[in-house]
Amino acid sequence: MLAELFFHPQLQAVWLLLVVVMVEKLWRWPAKYHPLSFFRLLASRMAAKVNPKGHSIGQQRLSGSLGPIVVLAPILVCIGLFIYLAEFPAFFDAFLLFMALTYQPVLDALGKIQRALDAGKKSLARNLAQPLLLRDTEQLTSMGLSKAVIESGLLRFYHQYAAVLFWYMLLGGLGALTYRLLYEFSQVWNVRQAEYRYFGAPLAWVCRWLQFFPSRLSMLLLLLVHAPQKGSKAGVQQGAQRTPRVTLLAYSGAALGIQLGGPAFYNGNKVRLPKCGGERQAEPADIQTAKIAIVKTQWLVISLSLLLSTLPLFIKGI
Repeated sequence: MLAELFFHPQLQAVWLLLVVVMVEKLWRWPAKYHPLSFFRLLASRMAAKVNPKGHSIGQQRLSGSLGPIVVLAPILVCIGLFIYLAEFPAFFDAFLLFMALTYQPVLDALGKIQRALDAGKKSLARNLAQPLLLRDTEQLTSMGLSKAVIESGLLRFYHQYAAVLFWYMLLGGLGALTYRLLYEFSQVWNVRQAEYRYFGAPLAWVCRWLQFFPSRLSMLLLLLVHAPQKGSKAGVQQGAQRTPRVTLLAYSGAALGIQLGGPAFYNGNKVRLPKCGGERQAEPADIQTAKIAIVKTQWLVISLSLLLSTLPLFIKGI
């Protein structure tokens, strides 16, 4: 019976999913050797070539729309053909998921930043936070830095972890990798940076739709495991700036009891973002609280993924 469960084609994918999430938690793939680092570099070099200064808004939007298709489509088609012809496609599916599901280094960085802030080493904390943040960090106070890294940790969990698992469940490893590459390109071409305001807009729009359901579902799960009564009373002062990002931060911040959002500087330019969430200002200790909430939600997301994977088999009868 155990052998039948293990070697059942659909249950193999379930075992491999469990193995991947455990390995992702326990083993660190060095960033400089990770394929995603190559694709981020590729996105940066590509933007320098096809998005020079002087292009009209329409040209920038067109380049930003065609760029990911021209670069990623041939690579993904080749990977898809390789998996189709492989003798053990489930193994390669799991490897693609492992490549796309990279989040544990974010949690590690949050812990290091908190310890640096607790020790009064603000300069060290800013240096550690820089890879996680797009915004300028030089002038951030302990409170501002705590808030910024909590925001980054939450949003990256929703977008880099929950959404990757969601697309893996729907479309397998290739679907998860495709989403993650589009997300990485959109991060490099972030529309909060002036040079990518129009160039990165088409890809940002695509990613918002790809993230819409999984990010909200994982947000609701975070409220469920942490503080549903607080999250349900989230006060959002968003006005005309209502965006998916603000909605996620509003309810997450309310559940954690801290205020998120607010003005931020990007390349020296002040961007006014709505304050949302709770009423209390963030403190370094709140970083650990956010980490605990994220880890609990991780396990709930994983459990839900495993349940949804096996449920059809038990309904039909293995």
